[in-house]
Amino acid sequence: MDVSSTTLTSYLPPEVMEYPGKWLVAEGESGPEDVFLFFNRVEIGRFHEKRQLPGMLLVNDQTVSSRHCVITQDPDGRCLVRDMSRNGTRVDGRRLTPNLSTELELGQVLSIGRTLRLRLDGRPPAELTLEAADSATQGFAERTLVTVLVGDIRNYTTLVRMVDSAELQESMTRVFSRLEAEVQSLGGTLKEFQGDALFAFWEKGSNGCHATQACQAALDLKKTVARLAADPSVWCVGGTPLQMDFALTTGLVTISGYGNGGAMSLSMVGESVVLAFRIEKLANKKTGPIIVCPITRKIADEAFRFKDLGMHQPKGFDEEQNLYALVKAKR
Repeated sequence: MDVSSTTLTSYLPPEVMEYPGKWLVAEGESGPEDVFLFFNRVEIGRFHEKRQLPGMLLVNDQTVSSRHCVITQDPDGRCLVRDMSRNGTRVDGRRLTPNLSTELELGQVLSIGRTLRLRLDGRPPAELTLEAADSATQGFAERTLVTVLVGDIRNYTTLVRMVDSAELQESMTRVFSRLEAEVQSLGGTLKEFQGDALFAFWEKGSNGCHATQACQAALDLKKTVARLAADPSVWCVGGTPLQMDFALTTGLVTISGYGNGGAMSLSMVGESVVLAFRIEKLANKKTGPIIVCPITRKIADEAFRFKDLGMHQPKGFDEEQNLYALVKAKR
């Protein structure tokens, strides 16, 4: 690990940590002795000798973007991390959604590039703001194994024709904001909302089994949707029930960030992504609301009960797939 800390207050031994701000403790190859202090803001990015500016922690790693992520503290002492990279930032193994501020709690580990692991430690922040420079980023695509979850509002086309558009949009916003928070609490990364659909994923290498986590999330989200549907303060589309169908698929994908001046969103390309959107459309009252592909079912079979739905040929695919309905957890 090669980290330039000359632009921050760098190494201090733990016994002199009578300090009003926060600090990042490097884990891994360098051991826990490397401590990088910051006050209200620190920007982490790729090292360049001309970029040693106040408030920056620079990493000599070509997989780190020039402006990779920013950590800030609010007046209450909470730390928030915002990913701006093209190849991703992780907190405790979970990939962050680009440009979405996520709380970083004491003890959590920030993963950046190939080897850098930084654990957050400290006390309430000082009243000091550090300025950081703007710089271009470079992109790196990553191929990884994920389990994709797609959730779609049932009969959405009918809803659009029958319900006032403003009323429907307000209800959908309230529903999806709650589902977004739940996806994150369950260890997943929300990629985006596509109209009436939720698109999230769990990566191999995160804490626990990605397929098992995604299956449990689908079951929990199903319960949440039922609860929200019964709450008129959330779903206020009179006379039209809220129902959602879900699909889970597992496979290799290529993930990268895109956007000018830093990653504005994630790009994910892979057959499993397309398959998830296709098989979700096969859900109905007979199949149940959660359909999974054979790979997801095989990985998560010890933890969950599945119902065999037989062979189906999803739209755009040459071969049939043996699909399954996710029923419940075994324990």
